[in-house]
Amino acid sequence: MSEGTKIGELRESVDFNSTAPESEVSTPLKSTKIGELSEFEMALMAEGATAPRSTAAVENSFEQEMERMILDYQDGDIIKGVVRRVEKSGVLVDISHKSDGYILNGEFGFDPEESPADTVKPGDEVNVMILKLESREGYTVLSRRRAEYELAWNTMNRFSKSKELLSVKVVSKVEGGLVVSYNGIKGFIPASQVIKEGDDSLDSFVGQVLEVVVIQVDRKRRKVIFSHKVKSRLSREDTSKLFEGIEIGQTKVGKVTSIKDFGAFVDLGGVEGLVHISEISWSRVGHPSEVLKIGQEVSVFVLGVDRENFKISLGMKQLQSDPWVSVAERYAVGQVVTGDVTRTVPFGAFVKLEEHLEGLIHISELSNHHVEKVQDVVKPGDSVKVKIIKLIPAEQRIGLSIKALGKVESAESATASTTVD
Repeated sequence: MSEGTKIGELRESVDFNSTAPESEVSTPLKSTKIGELSEFEMALMAEGATAPRSTAAVENSFEQEMERMILDYQDGDIIKGVVRRVEKSGVLVDISHKSDGYILNGEFGFDPEESPADTVKPGDEVNVMILKLESREGYTVLSRRRAEYELAWNTMNRFSKSKELLSVKVVSKVEGGLVVSYNGIKGFIPASQVIKEGDDSLDSFVGQVLEVVVIQVDRKRRKVIFSHKVKSRLSREDTSKLFEGIEIGQTKVGKVTSIKDFGAFVDLGGVEGLVHISEISWSRVGHPSEVLKIGQEVSVFVLGVDRENFKISLGMKQLQSDPWVSVAERYAVGQVVTGDVTRTVPFGAFVKLEEHLEGLIHISELSNHHVEKVQDVVKPGDSVKVKIIKLIPAEQRIGLSIKALGKVESAESATASTTVD
């Protein structure tokens, strides 16, 4: 039995039993303090191995990661958060930030009487806007109301293209239609775009929720126009299929669904097109209602198709013979003709020479005397004899004159006058 090795005799024992070179065992071992790397770990790192991180290194890394997350958020950002707690004064929200966010009751919803406790509960996901990243109290100030308002405008723009149905609440009835609301955005449904049954009045719709289609959006002017006249929900794919069958140059039959100052909308079987007032007739049209009425069946010519924005431009006068093509064969400057006054304007009177063909008597050509008002000389319905003083087919213009006939009295005396070459 061998004796134990005394302190200080380690080297001699190793030298005695080992066959390794003295250089490999001659280096004494050293102790390692907490947080430091041992010589063995340093050797491994030198050979490309990854050393375990110290507690301080882990803490620094965590702080850097948190700092990176903080920089990702800015005031005005719209993000999603999870409700942690609903309090009397507001809602505490987890937004994956170094501090929680807080929504005051006034920034929660659009209805002042709406209580957060009746709307959300812990665990619900909500959209919020960051108003202030770090408040004096240490939390992030949030607004659900402003986030939903901004997102609502995005929805309006998207739905105006897809023509999907949107649910809105009728706030009030005004002259000409209904005022509706969607997530803080006020919009308008014209009376002509409201589906009414029997003797329903517009007042009966106040407080109701209606399914509508967005037909016009103008964020800059905060203007949104809706239509309630939708019989079925059409997806973007369904609408695209309907548009596939519509090509420029086609003649279609449809029904007038609404009349505006600028033109009339015509239903072509699930999609609507616009006949601009200038495309209704070769004659001048003061208002589309002079020629068309809602529910009327009309033939239209397809002028343009915008498949991306789902818009169709239509015309009606293209299906009528163009009187200006051969106007130079029937009329000439200096010729005296008879026509009916169709309407008067401050600068003159329009005279119908034949179907879809009008000429203008400028106020200066009504008489040799100064004329204050056109109505003092002629009025709609009068039959007058006039002389053609200007004929420009390319510009669709015919200039007429009573003064050139040599008559100075009135439209009646002009009518009774003899023809002057």
